[in-house]
Amino acid sequence: MSTATPDAALAAWSRTIPAVHCAAPAFRPWTGARDVAIVPVTPTSGTRFAAAGFSGALLADLSVVADGGSRKVYALASVPSMHAVVLHAGSEALEETFTAVVAAHAPPRAVAVLREAPRAGGLGLGSTRAAVEHALGRGRTAKRCDFDVVRYEPVPAAISDAEMWFFYRAGVVVALARYEAV
Repeated sequence: MSTATPDAALAAWSRTIPAVHCAAPAFRPWTGARDVAIVPVTPTSGTRFAAAGFSGALLADLSVVADGGSRKVYALASVPSMHAVVLHAGSEALEETFTAVVAAHAPPRAVAVLREAPRAGGLGLGSTRAAVEHALGRGRTAKRCDFDVVRYEPVPAAISDAEMWFFYRAGVVVALARYEAV
């Protein structure tokens, strides 16, 4: 079976996005980065974590940029009104999904255009840190480049791997990424 990855131009472009460049492990389905210890874990309840999920058929609105069949699909969209992009990687066979919404310049090729960026349980670009902490709990911050970065994981630990990363500038979300795998 094929395990497609984004082409070289898209891979290179994604590494130029400031949040991706500064904290590649948060975007590891796109970057392949392994070291997730760069940001301490902030525990949150499994119920709170579940409520902060992306809703709807998000993939249906994105452009598939690499398709490895059931092994992994990569999708992308731009949100010009917010100067942002949506990165997605998922696999039904591997039972994993990753979605990130990131303030970024346009990708190097035409992709789907969204009128607004998706939100995770009401949280998204422009949300305040206070709103995120109200939803998920007080976060343990690490400074990465000019971002304050917080990584949440649900507790108690389940049989799956799950995390959400929030990137703040001046107390406002400029990127978020959510990863889950069974």
